Amino acid sequence: MNKIILAVLTIVITAFYFFWNPSKISFLPLCPFKNFTGFYCPGCGGQRAFHDILHGNFIAAFHANLLIYLFLPMAILKLFDELTDTTLSANLVLKKNGIGLFLTCLIVFTILRNIPEYPFNQLIP
Repeated sequence: MNKIILAVLTIVITAFYFFWNPSKISFLPLCPFKNFTGFYCPGCGGQRAFHDILHGNFIAAFHANLLIYLFLPMAILKLFDELTDTTLSANLVLKKNGIGLFLTCLIVFTILRNIPEYPFNQLIP
């Protein structure tokens, strides 16, 4: 039953982001990290990037949040594991070193995208 719920939820969320552009709708929540600190978090622009990827706008997705190209394959792999009872994500990505590398990338990306000088300001969504 949980697999069915996960599959339906994935389809609903994907359909939502396919049909509605997050930059054009106002009922989605604003980033609490950005609102509280004034800095961009590693996820800022991620919803727009996902929408752009679903429409084949890979360059726009890159400009919205380039981490989508790191996060999305990991999320798809984890979803595949959950739906098929495999452990590909654990074997390939989610080992101790993989998680540390991923967290390091998040921290470095967050610092760099908040530097208001070229070329780092190109990371701002």
